[in-house]
Amino acid sequence: MINNTGTLLLQTFLYLLNTGPLVNQNISVTLLENSITDPLFENETMKCYGMYGCFSIIEPWKDAVRPVCNFPEHPTKINATYCLHTRYNPNECQYLNFMNHSSIFRSFFTPYHKTYFITHGFLESGDKPWLKAISDNILKSEDVNVILIDWGNGSLPPYTQAVANIRLVGRITALLIYTLKILTRTNTENVHLIGHSLGAHLSGYVGYTLKHDFNCSVGRITGMDPAQPHFSRTDPVVRLDISDAKFVDIIHTNAKPFINGGFGIEEPIGHLDFYPNNGDNQPGCNDGMMRYVKNENQSVYQGLRRFFSCDHIRSHEFFLESITPNSCAFPSVQCDSWENFIEGRCFPCKSEQNSNGFFCGNMGLHAINEWGNFDDTRKKGGSSTKLYTITNNNIPFCLSLYKITLIISNSSASIEHKGEIGLFSIKIVGTKDQTSMTKVSTERYFPPASKYERVIGGKDVGKIISATLHWEHPTTMMNIMTWRLDSKIHIGSIIIETFQDHQRLHLCPLYDEVLGSGVSRNMKPCKI
Repeated sequence: MINNTGTLLLQTFLYLLNTGPLVNQNISVTLLENSITDPLFENETMKCYGMYGCFSIIEPWKDAVRPVCNFPEHPTKINATYCLHTRYNPNECQYLNFMNHSSIFRSFFTPYHKTYFITHGFLESGDKPWLKAISDNILKSEDVNVILIDWGNGSLPPYTQAVANIRLVGRITALLIYTLKILTRTNTENVHLIGHSLGAHLSGYVGYTLKHDFNCSVGRITGMDPAQPHFSRTDPVVRLDISDAKFVDIIHTNAKPFINGGFGIEEPIGHLDFYPNNGDNQPGCNDGMMRYVKNENQSVYQGLRRFFSCDHIRSHEFFLESITPNSCAFPSVQCDSWENFIEGRCFPCKSEQNSNGFFCGNMGLHAINEWGNFDDTRKKGGSSTKLYTITNNNIPFCLSLYKITLIISNSSASIEHKGEIGLFSIKIVGTKDQTSMTKVSTERYFPPASKYERVIGGKDVGKIISATLHWEHPTTMMNIMTWRLDSKIHIGSIIIETFQDHQRLHLCPLYDEVLGSGVSRNMKPCKI
């Protein structure tokens, strides 16, 4: 352990490292203790908070995409706190302070355990239930250290001030991690930072500071829908990026233009960037505002806030669900676009049997497990990989992925009928469960002998046994001019393929290939 003299030497070292030539290098310990949080230097473009370092508001911090740039507020005003939970104190908070080393020595912090830092975003604080829920679930799964970062006093409006404040909180967090390294020999590569919205970029600042000021690296950063305003299309030093940790994974759930209600960043900024449901409109988030008001005990304000932020907070809801061991792991597929993914063009997954397949991974806590399958060239190449998946509209959100291939009959009767306009739905039946009836297609024209491919999400059914196919020929503007009383479609067969366990089942109609509007037909394995 380090004695009091060692403590002061460490503080002096950290202080000199961060203030550089702006401060007299012969500064005394007394002056250090009295000026840790007072600005030692300030002009129109820079402000310094003692050992916390200096903060510039010129490029790249201020440019065309972020015309307003503030200094971070005083550290005592932000008053960031660090609440430690372990399996010894899952419900009791132990506050850690890098300048009060006894807070570390007297805590249940275990140096050789993995350490998670979890932090909130704008207009939130450390007492949000989702933070504690993630902490509890992680501790149930692993014997680790979990530290909740509360910078609620700095997350208040205006947004531009909160954007500035996370720079300071990132520095303070980096100082805490480096102090843990010096005092307890904690391996910083065993640190996993998890941040939502502004908290994602805050985590990036932690990784950047440790790398550039202390020559050590964070093992992993997970960005849960990193904030878009003032970060999109900026210099990498301004936002979270792949250089901030050994592994950076991003969950995009509200990635659309801010003018259209998007809070999350759209461009890929990690090693693996996950885009569930194309990363923007999440299923279940457009079910009506009154449902959210009811769920918030009839509070109109909280209901509105929940309604408008539904897509944005889905990211930490997905991450929370991913923690449970042996649960559905949010299977995701590498693809260059959502359209190509949903149309089945990014299939099958790469495997030992198929080296030319697409990379398939899991979104959430276990995303890093598949990162080991990447070759060293890609890991070191500094490029992002985009992955897509489909989720449910409520808990549980995770779904298995199935590729459906519909083959319209090429029989003489089908050719004579000349195809039909309508849509298909399917229910997949397996040894463990069955999916709900799920739309496979939008309303469109299906000509004879044609093939239509689509990826859908559904429950994990186990080994696939059969399926039920449903055909609908609605009276709409699309087909009103071609409406006929004997509306029907001639089914040739369907092929169902899974992404996770490489199943492939070819199914045919049991008796008749003709399917009338509003009729369902059981499909069984085709006879060879």
